[in-house]
Amino acid sequence: MRTVSIFRCLPLCLALTALPALSEPLNLNCRIEPFVEVDISSAVEGVLSDVLVEKNSQVNAGDVIARLESGLEAATVQLRKLQAELTSDITAQQLALEFAERSLDRVTDLQKKNAASAAELDKVTTEYALARQRLEQAKDRQRQAQLEHERAEQNLARYTITSSTAGVVVERFKEPGEHIDSEPVVRVAQLDPLRVKAYAPASLYGKIVPGTRAALTPELAQRSQSVALEVDRVDRTIDGPSNTFGIELIFPNPEQSVPSGLRCTLKFSGIEAP
Repeated sequence: MRTVSIFRCLPLCLALTALPALSEPLNLNCRIEPFVEVDISSAVEGVLSDVLVEKNSQVNAGDVIARLESGLEAATVQLRKLQAELTSDITAQQLALEFAERSLDRVTDLQKKNAASAAELDKVTTEYALARQRLEQAKDRQRQAQLEHERAEQNLARYTITSSTAGVVVERFKEPGEHIDSEPVVRVAQLDPLRVKAYAPASLYGKIVPGTRAALTPELAQRSQSVALEVDRVDRTIDGPSNTFGIELIFPNPEQSVPSGLRCTLKFSGIEAP
């Protein structure tokens, strides 16, 4: 049996121990969250008459979420609309102006023939000017009525609650018949795109910047299902207690196949783990 002296393998052993350790790419734990969550409430105080969505309902921006009781406001709109459409006052003032104009022309002709006095001419001239003024006042009142109608419609619209964003209803807080003041009726989460949040060690500050690429692997997904993303935002401050800084990435989710709330992993192949 041959034996190998330890002194013969010593150079090889030293060479192996001198090799640099292989660096590992940076991996960060992350969480997938809705891009934005909105608690939708009413601009006015009132009693809910309808809530038109349920939990998990899909809504678009501008869709009606709920309505408040608004019978008085609807009646006010009808009244203001009628007032804005009335033209009888303007018609009467127009007739009065035409009569004053004919009287002025007639007295003017008589005065040229010395058949009417200057006082009579002054009287009909003044009556004509007053008739014109009353017609303008009637037109102003109609314009004011039109603005009052528009204001009444705007006020009525405040009793209809609409979604400010496209997304999914994740929580329904109120039911028809309940009184609301400033409380939310539903919560809507925008799921396309999604927001990915992670925290990196402070030693990597400046190495991870907006535009840095990373591979995202959602929890329960296979490695082959990783998605290439770019860093969208980087915190400008370091959190002292944890000695970390936050980063955010935008994850397109057009089919909403990935739910929010999943844990995930970010792999930065161009950055070494500290």
